[in-house]
Amino acid sequence: MYRILVLCCISQLCFAQQNIGVIDSLIVRSKDSSSIKKITFNGYPYVFYTPETQAAIGGGGIFLFYTKKNEKLRPSKVGFGAHYTTNKQYKFTMNSSVYFNENNLVVNMPVSYGYTLDKFWGVGNTTEDIGNEGYFRQDFSLQLEVQVPPVLFFADRTGFILDYKNTVIDDPRENSFLLNESVNGFEGGDIFGLGINLVWDRRDNLFYPTEGHYQYIKFIVYPEPSDYVFSTFELDVRYYKKLLKNQVLATNLYLMSVGSNAPFYELPALGGQNRMRGYFQGRYRDRNYVAFQSELRQYISKKLGFVAFAGFGDVGEEITDLNLKDLKYSFGGGLRYLFNKKENVNLRMDIGIGRDGNTGIYFGIEEAF
Repeated sequence: MYRILVLCCISQLCFAQQNIGVIDSLIVRSKDSSSIKKITFNGYPYVFYTPETQAAIGGGGIFLFYTKKNEKLRPSKVGFGAHYTTNKQYKFTMNSSVYFNENNLVVNMPVSYGYTLDKFWGVGNTTEDIGNEGYFRQDFSLQLEVQVPPVLFFADRTGFILDYKNTVIDDPRENSFLLNESVNGFEGGDIFGLGINLVWDRRDNLFYPTEGHYQYIKFIVYPEPSDYVFSTFELDVRYYKKLLKNQVLATNLYLMSVGSNAPFYELPALGGQNRMRGYFQGRYRDRNYVAFQSELRQYISKKLGFVAFAGFGDVGEEITDLNLKDLKYSFGGGLRYLFNKKENVNLRMDIGIGRDGNTGIYFGIEEAF
């Protein structure tokens, strides 16, 4: 399996190097060929294989633009992706962030829709593989977040959030937790959330920071008429330090806590492409989740680079339940291809390895954190 994952990464990188140049010709340039107008576009096709999806084919891209001519204004983006797998899964995503007013007004709107073969092992940090974890679900989510100049405390920006999610458990298959209706959320439902966040953002670049820090605090309440009434709290702290030439050390502390009435699929999920890489996202779930990770990033040429990362974390019903005995770890590495030099946007491919032989391969735009 490791050889397959490595070969998949290398083949994807070679394919990207051969084809990104063609796609980059879509960049809109001014009469002066050395300058670039407001809107640029980079896109890429990809294929991949994981035990969860089997073989898959898809594509993605990112639009970058500026809402005003201002040297201090950060680039706005609209990123998107879609894929289809041999076991009939599909997913469409769009993630937009638009900066106005010298970065004092930011509008974020992630949207996603998909039909996936997910897995649920139960709640807790010691759940076991029993062979019937799979089930099919259909999801639609839409979140609107408007960040304005600080209203509370001394944050760089204060955000107001509207959140909507619809989940349908389409086919429980042989999952015992869903068949005997023993878990909250076994039939899916709708939730509507109202929230607030605080943002401190001192990064020198949005897509590939080399210096600075970023802190994000979010609190959302899901009241009636939601099918499940609960609240969530999230903390995301990142720090970046330039070491040697073309070398950066990035660290990240993440915490999420969810109220007791949340459906199982809204519980914090350990794993995925951004934290604790190597674990199926949701391999362990519970009301509280803490993770810490560090990543060394190094360019070896003008466009080609690599990363090495490691992290640890766990879930628990209460924060006090987290202990060293059950702590999960993750480590791995990946390749980077710089396909938008102006804004430092990378195409990334990572292989993560977790405890007990858990392995995952990840492909996408931008860094994990």
